[in-house]
Amino acid sequence: GRILVERGEIAREQLSMQSIRAWLGANPAKAHALMNENASFVFFKELAIADPKLGADGAQGVALRPEASLAVDLRFHGLGAPKWIEANAPGADSAPDVPFQRLVVAQDTGGAIRGPVRGDVYWGAGAKAENIAGRMAHKGKLYVLLPKPVAARLN
Repeated sequence: GRILVERGEIAREQLSMQSIRAWLGANPAKAHALMNENASFVFFKELAIADPKLGADGAQGVALRPEASLAVDLRFHGLGAPKWIEANAPGADSAPDVPFQRLVVAQDTGGAIRGPVRGDVYWGAGAKAENIAGRMAHKGKLYVLLPKPVAARLN
């Protein structure tokens, strides 16, 4: 996505998983060369999921919960820490943005999540979750919730 924006192929404000897929489909002769410019690989291991309403196990070793699990940068956040998010999220399909304010738990990590105020909400599985996740790039606020004694030690 970053390369496509730098080259003026996709406007920054239009960048999403869906716009990248559309560009790749519309430019098959350029797609392979573009993908070879970013040597980033993610390897997956297919596992059975015990409860289809939940996700695969995250880095914390527990099943990810749709709209309640957050991937974070471990240089700044510990797994299992509760967080409060205040942001907007894409509506389903092409619906307008909706408020997204809720308690989440840091339960996973991600290669593109870098920095103290970055996170990736696990939206679940299926077409609706994919549609929302692919368009989620909203700014918001992230609050770390700590017991008073821990917060006092950090000050």
